[in-house]
Amino acid sequence: MTSDAFHWYDANVEQVADAYEAVDSEVLHGWLAARLPARGARALDVGAGTGRDAAWLASKGLAVVAAEPAHAMRALAERRHAGLAVTWVDDALPALSRVRALGVAFDLVLMSAVWMHVDPDERAGAFDAIASLLAPGGLLAMTLRHGPPDLGRFMHPVSADEVERLAHAHGFFVEHCADAPDRRRREGVSWTQVGVRRPAG
Repeated sequence: MTSDAFHWYDANVEQVADAYEAVDSEVLHGWLAARLPARGARALDVGAGTGRDAAWLASKGLAVVAAEPAHAMRALAERRHAGLAVTWVDDALPALSRVRALGVAFDLVLMSAVWMHVDPDERAGAFDAIASLLAPGGLLAMTLRHGPPDLGRFMHPVSADEVERLAHAHGFFVEHCADAPDRRRREGVSWTQVGVRRPAG
């Protein structure tokens, strides 16, 4: 992700925060309900934004690390969701160097509305970083945004095919892929939900 994207979110945090928080994670990520790891497992929320999804995962009994590089967004998230089992880290793709320095393997990695911010030339390296953080048997859950970019957010085209190629290159497999509507009902915007599993063996 570029620093320009971080700066946009910092500059517009109050404008977007209420819209993000108004979307119910239970509804948005309902496809994950049967795939969440057991209570006490470790989850990583990459590009955690306002903390909506990190708080939801914590409410399911998971120990959550939330990586968010936009300082104002991260500060808002920590205020809104104080008191939960969420550790906040200033970090971003493609390297996720601070998260990797924790030395933790995660049973679930969630990347919701993030992949389109990663430069296509950096995606192979970004997937390498994510793969290194995923525990055996762990799940990478992604939502891919399609449609016209929002001005100033530095978005790139994404596809499920690209994610599947990257997954197969690591010996992972896609166990879920489905189209989904835009919960905020923006013109021309739609989503693909992708679940990538690292084999247990």
